[in-house]
Order: sequence, then structure tokens, then C-alpha cells
Amino acid sequence: MAKLEISRNQESGNQSFKQIEGDGWTSIYLPAICAGIIMTIVLFVAIACSKKSDSSANRISAPAEPAASTPVPTTMVSAAAPQATKKVKKHRPANAIYVNGTYGVSFSYPRKYRLAAGNGKAQVPVQTSFLKPGAVQIAAVDVPDDSYPETDFSSALLNVSVNPGMSADECAQFVPASKDTEATKPSTIKMGANEFTALEQMSGEANHQADLKYYHLFKNGACYEFALDVETSRKADEDLAQLDRGQVFKQLEKMLSSAKIKDVQVPGVEKAEKASESKPEDSTTAETKSTGAKNDVTTDATVSTPAADSKTEKAQVVTPEQK
Repeated sequence: MAKLEISRNQESGNQSFKQIEGDGWTSIYLPAICAGIIMTIVLFVAIACSKKSDSSANRISAPAEPAASTPVPTTMVSAAAPQATKKVKKHRPANAIYVNGTYGVSFSYPRKYRLAAGNGKAQVPVQTSFLKPGAVQIAAVDVPDDSYPETDFSSALLNVSVNPGMSADECAQFVPASKDTEATKPSTIKMGANEFTALEQMSGEANHQADLKYYHLFKNGACYEFALDVETSRKADEDLAQLDRGQVFKQLEKMLSSAKIKDVQVPGVEKAEKASESKPEDSTTAETKSTGAKNDVTTDATVSTPAADSKTEKAQVVTPEQK
């Protein structure tokens, strides 16, 4: 019996020891194990979150790559820029300038008008109104025939001539085109930088009328004439509107207002001045010299010298820089 009790006591002691030993291990290591598990979970969650944040950051920063490729459109724009500049066309100026170095005359005229430069021998397109013969044509500008459609407009032009065998008093006088011409009294008119002696003449019938305005200016020892001509015509069965001549004259007067005459030695003026200044010694000699002087003036004025022809051929049309 004693042995049985001893063995029972031993067993109960072992159990209590085991229970005490088991309770000590769990109380010591279980918190550490739980803490480790919790830290592992926290680290895992943190790593997972960091991976998600990296992936989201990568997704957000992904559009930066197309931004880095933005130079492609700029190169396209820069490549297209020259094409845009090529499309810009430089328009030609509406006006051109005619220059005649021999007689010092220059004027501006619309480029769409027709210019005919004279050489001193060509036939004058309109009759001049000089008191003496010997006119030398410098240039003529013709208005196109289709400028005033559906009207009785026939033609319009500006003609520039010079007569080197005339004095200042003679330059202020005019010769009527014909007996039937209706002319106004000469008057002084300033057009642009020049002061002219002007006269208007009208002639013709109902089916064809010509309106001429003459402007004379004495300079360089010669008489310069600017003639503005506007003509109308119609047939009996034509139903056309009447031309506004004032409007056409305004266009011609614009060219006249731009005219400039420089100081030059006009061919033929020197001989004409010497002939007019010569004094006869007696009546016979005076008559002879006066006749010779007239012949010299007429010859020099009518037939241009070779030097004058060569210089006149150098007359040119230039384009104004600022227009």
C-alpha cells in the first residue's frame, strides 16, 4: 500500500511538475511567438503595400514616357514651318515708275496700264498744243479698253512731250486742235510739286467726243506738255451708259501729280537760245540770220540728235521700293 501511495505521489508530482513546466514555457515563449507572428504580418502587409504603391507610381509615371517623346511633334511643326513661309507670296506693287534721264522726267503709273516710251521720232498719239512745231514725245500711258465696261468709254491716255524751241511766254500759250474746238481760258494749276498752265479743249460730235486737258510747264529752257485725253464713242443702236469723265480724269491726274522734272540739259535748247540771242548787223544780214535761226530751231527741235536718241533709249521703268 505504501508503495502504491508513493507511486501515486510520484505520478502526481510529475504531473504537477509537467504542468508547472508547461505553464512556464507558454508564459515565456508564447508572447514572443505572437509578437513575431504579428511583426511578420505587419512586414508582409507593409511589403505588399509598398509593392502596390510602386506599381501605382509606375502606372502614374507611365505617361511621362510619351511626354519625353514630345520632340516628335515639334520637329513636325518645325518641318511644316518652312512650308507656311513658302505660301506667303510677295505681291507686286500696284504702281511702277517711268524715268527718262534725257529730259529729266519721271512719274508713277498703274502697272495694269500700258506704257509706251517715245524715242523722239515716234508719232505722238494725241495732237500737241504747242505754239510752235518741234514736239518730241517722251512717253505715253494708255488706259486699258476694258476699264469701264458697259459705258461709251473709248480711250484714255496720258501723253508727255517736250518742245526745246520755245520760250517761257510761248510755253504759256496753246493752239486749238481745230476750228470747232471749244476751249477754256488758260489758268494756273498746281498738281503735285509742279505748277502748270492748263487749258481744256473739247471737240467731236454726239457719237464721238474727245476731251483734252493740256498742262504746260517751262523748265530746263524747254516747254513740257502733259496731255490728258478722254474719248467716248457709241453707235446709234448701242444702249450704253454715259461715261463719268471726271472719274477717268482723276485717274490720269494721279499720274500727273506724281510727275517730277529734274534739272538737266535738254537736247536742242542750247542752239535755240543762241539763235534767239543773235543780233543782226544790218537789215539784210538780220533777215538772213533770222531765217537761219528759225531753220536751226525747227531742225533741232524736229530731228533729235544721235546723243538724244541714245539717251532716250536708256529711259527705263523701275519699281518703287516702298509700295
